Amino acid sequence: MIDPGIQALSRAANEEQAACPVTLVVSGNMVTGHIVAQDTFEADTTRMVEMAEEQTGGANDAVQAMGSMISAMLDEVKAPDDEAFVHVSVQEVMTGAEAIDLGGSVFRFRTSEIQGYTIGTVETREG
Repeated sequence: MIDPGIQALSRAANEEQAACPVTLVVSGNMVTGHIVAQDTFEADTTRMVEMAEEQTGGANDAVQAMGSMISAMLDEVKAPDDEAFVHVSVQEVMTGAEAIDLGGSVFRFRTSEIQGYTIGTVETREG
């Protein structure tokens, strides 16, 4: 079952290009960041491929193949009214006592796997 709150936040992100700060619990891990539009997910994914191509001078067959596969994947996920997924620009993932800084990489989560959420982000501190 899809939570109506997550569904409304995701819809607003897609329709208004707005970002909402959230902390989610996904598969037992706490994830903090911002719900963003699917377009943002697609742009971030494309940017990552372009960076890999730049780093290899465009001459790496594996990177070119990855770019083709990513393009095909993005073509398949272009249904913005698909409310089965939410796109989140993730700052940190907390697994147990460890926090992993992801610096804003955009993830695509299946909404049915979100076990809980709150509006706002959390910040971890050492010590």
